[in-house]
Amino acid sequence: MKKITNYFSNTGPANKKARILPDTTTEHTQITTHVDICESDLEKQSQSTNDWPDCWTSDQKKDFCLKNEWLCFAKMKLGCTLCRKVGTLGVETQMGMKLSKEWSNNEITYCGKDRKQQLSSLRKNFFDHRESAAHKAALKILDKSEKMTIENVFLTSLSQQKIITAKIFRTAYKVAKENQSFHNFENEIDLQQLNGVEMGRILHSTNACINIVNHTSEEMRKTVAKEIVQSNNKISLIIDESTTISKKTTLIVYVRCCIKRVGMNSPINLFLDLVELEKVTAEGVFDSLLKCLHSYGMTEDYLKKYLVSLACDGAAVMLGCKSGVKKLMSERFPSIIVWHCSNHRLELSVGDAVKETSGINRFKSFIDKLYVLYHASPKNSRKLHLCAELLGAELLKIGRILSTRWVSSSLRTVLAVWNNFESLVYHFEEAIHDPTRDKNDKCTYDGLKRKITSIEFLLDLGLMCDALQELSELSLELQDRNIDLYKANNKIKILVQVFEERRQNFGPYYKCAVDAVRDLCFCGVLLHEKDSRKDPPIDPNTFYTKLKESIEKRLLDGKDAELAYWSRVLDQKHWPEDVNTQLTFGEVEIRNLSLRLQLNEREMIRGFREYILEKTYPEKLLHLIQTLNTIPISSSECERGFSQMNIIATPTRASLKTKTISALLFIKLVGPPLKLFNPSKYVDLWLLRGRHSAIDTNSKERSREDLSDENWTKLWNLL
Repeated sequence: MKKITNYFSNTGPANKKARILPDTTTEHTQITTHVDICESDLEKQSQSTNDWPDCWTSDQKKDFCLKNEWLCFAKMKLGCTLCRKVGTLGVETQMGMKLSKEWSNNEITYCGKDRKQQLSSLRKNFFDHRESAAHKAALKILDKSEKMTIENVFLTSLSQQKIITAKIFRTAYKVAKENQSFHNFENEIDLQQLNGVEMGRILHSTNACINIVNHTSEEMRKTVAKEIVQSNNKISLIIDESTTISKKTTLIVYVRCCIKRVGMNSPINLFLDLVELEKVTAEGVFDSLLKCLHSYGMTEDYLKKYLVSLACDGAAVMLGCKSGVKKLMSERFPSIIVWHCSNHRLELSVGDAVKETSGINRFKSFIDKLYVLYHASPKNSRKLHLCAELLGAELLKIGRILSTRWVSSSLRTVLAVWNNFESLVYHFEEAIHDPTRDKNDKCTYDGLKRKITSIEFLLDLGLMCDALQELSELSLELQDRNIDLYKANNKIKILVQVFEERRQNFGPYYKCAVDAVRDLCFCGVLLHEKDSRKDPPIDPNTFYTKLKESIEKRLLDGKDAELAYWSRVLDQKHWPEDVNTQLTFGEVEIRNLSLRLQLNEREMIRGFREYILEKTYPEKLLHLIQTLNTIPISSSECERGFSQMNIIATPTRASLKTKTISALLFIKLVGPPLKLFNPSKYVDLWLLRGRHSAIDTNSKERSREDLSDENWTKLWNLL
């Protein structure tokens, strides 16, 4: 890094008392300047008579002094008080610029044989010095010193490069935070310069922006990881794998934790890193995960002590019984809880019910046919939209149902068909009578109209709307970042009971469909009855029974249900009325939770007894509550991260490295808002590592686009 000198040190012999005293009392070494500027002998002599050059008259001397206050005399020689006081130019120095020692030490005299030549040589020396860049820089420095104390001027000289570099960092952070292309960085710099903002001379390129974003993200991540490790609280991991736009398989890693040192009372999901997988096997995922955690200071000993659970989807590479990540993690960390994402289990439950219920596949095939019809043909999509506008309907997007997408997407689809029923039928009728369509198209639309206007289809549609609405609401509740085991278990039990009662008490959509079937009219569309023996509607009793059984099997079974059962003792609603006389109530559950979560058993039991008496959580029991809340119920956070990754890594940015995508993700998901971002810390670390500051002169400026086309320049001048 370029050495920063003091403005007020003097290398000349006229000021030998100037010195720089280091002060090492702070974390970063600060430089304290002690400058003894006294009236030198030269200045004393300048007050005597006839101390100016003898070729000048008294009037000439007065005229020069009135116009140039910095001029001084000693022993009939000229000098400059500004250059003597400044000594060196420091960060104001540019290539080829330096202060004149002769002017600083009053050594300027004339040359020539006669008075005319002597006056001419003095005028030339005087003019050259007054117009020199070094003298103007010294004048600028002393202008600042008149407004501030000497110490403030010196500190400003040290911080000037950091202030301007911080502007560059803030601009790069804004580009990353707003998901802008790195090429926009140069335009942002140009705009600020046009608005009169001092932005330095370098660090204006696209590569500089990428380096700044990577540097800032890396330091932020190290700070967060350090706080997590030092907080000594239990943590959980949430992982999932996906493929980027450039066909690279990546593993996204989240840490769920509570950082007490910053006053955090409840756990949050923190994006940690996006790791490129060299091998997509269980061993490859396991090794990459541990390597990532070790790089942030989470050693194996730390993980054995503080790692509570790992949440992931149900892929074979993750939950395989013989060689999955679950087996490898359990062997290395025996106490870990490997949690299968509740949302994925809910989807599998719905899939099980669909496979075992007759009639659903026919309904699903018809909806998929509508999806293909309107998504493969812009003409059909446009005409359907016109039909919806004519009927005053709100057209919703029709997608696939009960596929790899979550049930909330299926609900949107069936509601789109329900709400746009009349528009769809009207469009089918128009297509049937459209002379521009061929016979095959007309037959297709005629078959679709017969299918959608049958009472069997309407009953199936109403049944699916009711069921998917309940499933979608549960799915969204399980995706809540703050939901815990006990709440999630209760919500699942409520849905199971609702499905049990739906066998006798039908939902609102199904009741509406039954009423329409009785009148053979729905939304002004006449309905017809097919042969129910060949194509019967879905049986509600069977459908809800299968849903209930599959949810109980997938979501309320095994050791996961044990954790939820034990944690119910923390809810006062499940306490006996005379609990104050039963201080041993809940001991078994608290003991089991403490053993499972690797907590101090006796301390947790004593804390629970205090909780029974005082009805408020004591400090001893808070650790158990926070640890339970640390267990992630869903891996939906990873899906949110992948959605953000798809926004960042677009087809036009497919060449981004995984490291850069990870840095952008961290700034977007974890970094503070632009208004709260303070770049000072990251600028200091940047400079301490020998990186260039924005005003460094030892580097080339950014090459700019050539706008010298003569014809266009003439037009632009006109505009």
